[in-house]
Amino acid sequence: MMKAQIIAAAGLLFSSRAYAQQSLNEGSGFGTYYYDIEKIDTCGTSFAAQNQGGVMCSHIDSLPLTEMNTNYVVAMNNTLLRGDMAKYCGKKVVVSVNGVASDLPLFIGDGCERCGTGPSTSDTWEANGAPGLDFSYSVLNELSGSACADGHIDISWEIVDETLYNFDTDGSGTAQGPASGGSSGSSGSSGSSSKADDSTTAATSAPSSTSQESTSATQESTSATQESASSASTSA
Repeated sequence: MMKAQIIAAAGLLFSSRAYAQQSLNEGSGFGTYYYDIEKIDTCGTSFAAQNQGGVMCSHIDSLPLTEMNTNYVVAMNNTLLRGDMAKYCGKKVVVSVNGVASDLPLFIGDGCERCGTGPSTSDTWEANGAPGLDFSYSVLNELSGSACADGHIDISWEIVDETLYNFDTDGSGTAQGPASGGSSGSSGSSGSSSKADDSTTAATSAPSSTSQESTSATQESTSATQESASSASTSA
């Protein structure tokens, strides 16, 4: 029975890849969370401040998560993202947990400092630097029910050449919002987005993005501390 299931799964994987879009980036590592526009106070954390942060993909005009109004924004390795935002911003992300691919309409929109620090092939969790992606709490909890208890989960991912959200990555005036036919509604509700006010300056945008990444790192460190405390309690 198990062998038949493995063969069937392999067949589906081959079939899906045969018709898949061009792969832009893929890897394995750890999924964490740093914001949530629906569950602002959950798992002993308030995301009110994080939700106000501007995403990295809106490079010139500040575009906060609250204005995007979706929990499907994903933060990736900030070094890779900063190196070629036009390549990655708004692109679809297929995330798999235990070999099962999620069908959530996830897309790249922000940078993750932890994801860009440390060896890219490391399979050991380290709050200050480990490969992976950063999500909303709701999405991580949907990918794995242990999001709150563990703070991070094992994942693999593939970023494909399909645009789900349009970003103005170079200040050219591109209208920012869901791509035609794309879905950016938050998990469990419909979402809407609009371009940030034109009076917002690049100086405002950059600190917001940096603050977002720093807050994410703090969140991960807090999760690591909670894990250590839990282990100590169990041993006692």
